[in-house]
Amino acid sequence: MGKVMPLEGNNAIAEAMRQINPDVVAAYPITPSTEIVQTFAKFVSDGKVTTNFVAVESEHSAMSACTAAAAAGGRVMNATSANGLALMWEILYITASLRQPVVLNLVNRALSGNINIHCDHSDGMGARDSGWIQIYGENAQEGYDNCIQCVAISEREDVRLPSMNCIDGFFVSHAYEMVEVEEDAAVQEWVGPY
Repeated sequence: MGKVMPLEGNNAIAEAMRQINPDVVAAYPITPSTEIVQTFAKFVSDGKVTTNFVAVESEHSAMSACTAAAAAGGRVMNATSANGLALMWEILYITASLRQPVVLNLVNRALSGNINIHCDHSDGMGARDSGWIQIYGENAQEGYDNCIQCVAISEREDVRLPSMNCIDGFFVSHAYEMVEVEEDAAVQEWVGPY
């Protein structure tokens, strides 16, 4: 049986990523998704996961590395927001057309119009037709649950498409809520080996 604990939305997603233990995470942090990558990088450095964490020089490189790692047969995840997703757009279409089951945790934020960091869905909507499945969570619990579900959905042989686990920037990403976290073994059994 799982446990209920207070977590920010970003930390809830990082916790789900830890439980999934992907083969590769390639990322370039950007506000307000930075905490996901920072928290997960700490899991890597503390030996809590066996993930190959690749710190890259841009979001374009992050998605390029994710797509290549997925094509090589790895279970792959990433996190970004706003202009970070915009910089990935070229590769989003390639990832989807290659039917690589990459999971991208998208913390929704406005695309910069006069340095706007407020929450809206212009980043996700800009990628609407790129071939990615998009699942929007209303709270930290759904961000956690959807992260796990995205892996199972994307990796299904009859789906084989990348997916985005989307939560609202700041309103969910930086707000504490009580989240029911499953046992590690239960999550690993449910997603299964890739």
